[in-house]
Amino acid sequence: MTSGVWLWLAGGALAAAAALLVLRPLARAGMAGLPAVALAALPVVMAFALYLWIGRPGLPDMPLGTRGAETAQHAELLRLAARLETHLEAAPGDAQGWRILAGAWRGLGRMEEAADALARAVQAEGGLEAASADLLADYGEARATVSAGMVTPEALVAFRAALTQEPGHPKAWHYLAIERLQSGDEKRALALWRGLEAASGPSAPWSTAVRQHIADLARRLGPAAAEVAPATAP
Repeated sequence: MTSGVWLWLAGGALAAAAALLVLRPLARAGMAGLPAVALAALPVVMAFALYLWIGRPGLPDMPLGTRGAETAQHAELLRLAARLETHLEAAPGDAQGWRILAGAWRGLGRMEEAADALARAVQAEGGLEAASADLLADYGEARATVSAGMVTPEALVAFRAALTQEPGHPKAWHYLAIERLQSGDEKRALALWRGLEAASGPSAPWSTAVRQHIADLARRLGPAAAEVAPATAP
């Protein structure tokens, strides 16, 4: 079996295992934990992104009788991820393989490994100047997640590179506002979120979160908030 065929089979198996890890708790929760955002473009990556976004620590505990099966699925996902790592040692330029591996680590809650795999995907796609905006934004987000939500200089470089590739990229735009807020520049953060809201429209899946940020900052800034105009696409 060629490495390319094996990669897709492994990717499909990883996606199926991740889905199985998620579907039981979702059924018990009545799908209440499913968020609106699914930004992944490829089917396998989408499966892992789905697991990442809908995994909720607050969901009810699963019955004892089902935990053994979940543990077995977790172990299988780890085993398949290890096989994918072996494949990538021989094919380090396989950007899609690194993205699939990042999704596996993300689904398993191992964000440090996920960020490292995304860094390798960026490298495989030609670096910050050539990688796709979606990949760069995902990499920046992973670095921020590893840093407990802080937009580190490394993450900021990735978000700015994403905006260079695609001006107005919503995820990168959002994190640019977060970075300004964390730096104490509340007016600039408000301007960025207002600009993102205006550019996205009310039906965008991230609009609710953006509006909440805007409302919070408007309360903190008081009358000065009225002077803050929406920023154009970064």
